[in-house]
Amino acid sequence: MTGMPGAKRRFDWRRAGIGAVTMLAIVLILALWQRAHPYSIQTSVDIDAPPERVWTALTDFDAYPEWNPTLTGMRGEVKEGARLTFETDGMTFTPTVRDVERNRELRWEGHLGVVGIFDGEHSFTLEALPDGRTRLTQNEQFRGVAVLFVTGMLHGETAPSFHAMNAALRDRVESELPD
Repeated sequence: MTGMPGAKRRFDWRRAGIGAVTMLAIVLILALWQRAHPYSIQTSVDIDAPPERVWTALTDFDAYPEWNPTLTGMRGEVKEGARLTFETDGMTFTPTVRDVERNRELRWEGHLGVVGIFDGEHSFTLEALPDGRTRLTQNEQFRGVAVLFVTGMLHGETAPSFHAMNAALRDRVESELPD
């Protein structure tokens, strides 16, 4: 009777269930693949100052409004397990500090919404150079299902903001008087 005009079609729960399970499996496979293959942005700058001076400027969150063009309103403690709060591109993030190695590395991890949708692990690494200078490397590993759809934006907008922050930090540190 279902093929007759005017007859009511019954909802096929079996087909709907198979479709839902298939979609869930596809999302899970994409999430697992993307987790193992993060999208990475890495930028570096050499600074004419020792790592201690660069670290001091990098971790002085109260001074960020004076020089930092990308991370505004940075708040929080520089210690493992602490929550940071900052704004960038009109969005507020609250990542968790994962690693602090004074004068060498600051690393945090954050999520946009639910874990696995759009996650980022951000790090600043300071490398002492033989001539008393420092190489600052800023890196972020983006993971999650949504990352697959925004790599163009990450490359076009996020990478330049990393370069801008690196240059501003370099200028800030190099303009300060020597210790």
